Amino acid sequence: WQIAGARGPCYHPRVPFTVQRAREVFRGRVIRVVVKDVVLPNGRKATWNVVEHPGAVTIVPLFENGDVLLVRQFRAAIGAWLYELPAGTLEPGEPPSATARRELIEETGYRCRTLRKISEFYTVPGFCTEKMRLFVAEGLTPAQAEGDEDEIIRPVRLAYGKAMAMVRKGRIRDAKSIVGLMLAH
Repeated sequence: WQIAGARGPCYHPRVPFTVQRAREVFRGRVIRVVVKDVVLPNGRKATWNVVEHPGAVTIVPLFENGDVLLVRQFRAAIGAWLYELPAGTLEPGEPPSATARRELIEETGYRCRTLRKISEFYTVPGFCTEKMRLFVAEGLTPAQAEGDEDEIIRPVRLAYGKAMAMVRKGRIRDAKSIVGLMLAH
C-alpha cells in the first residue's frame, strides 16, 4: 500500500485509515508538501504533513585496496560542511541504478565497472516519502565530471577504517552515509 497522494480508504493489515482531504501547500523543484486530514482506526481525526519526494540513491564507492570515496559537501539547510557518500535524487522515469551511475560521475569524477544494490530504506518516514536505494560501486576509473551548479563538493578518498572511525567520533553525521558505510563492509 502507499499513502502518497491517496484519497479515500487506505489499508494496512494493522492500521486502516481514511484520507478525508489532501491539499498541496508547496511544490518545489524536488519536493511537494501535502497536508492530509485523516481518520484513524480508533475514529479520531488527525492532520498529517507529508513531504513527498521522488526517491534517491546513495553510493558507496570502493577502490580495489578497500579505500572509500566520500564527498565533503556544503549543506545550506544546516549551514555546515558534511562528509557524505555521493548521492542524488531520481529523475522522472530514471531507474535507480542509472541515477547511481550518473551521480557517482557528477559528484566524484569516477565511474564504476560494477554496481550492486545492497539495501533500501526510508530516510524520515515520520513525515517524508523519500525511499533511499543504497548501492556499492566497484571497479572505479576516472571520468569527466560535470557537477550540478548549485552544489559545492570536494571528493575525499579515505581508508575504510578511517571513515568508520569518523562515524564513531561523530565526524560523519549524515544518516545515509552512516548506514551505507556500516552495511557495505
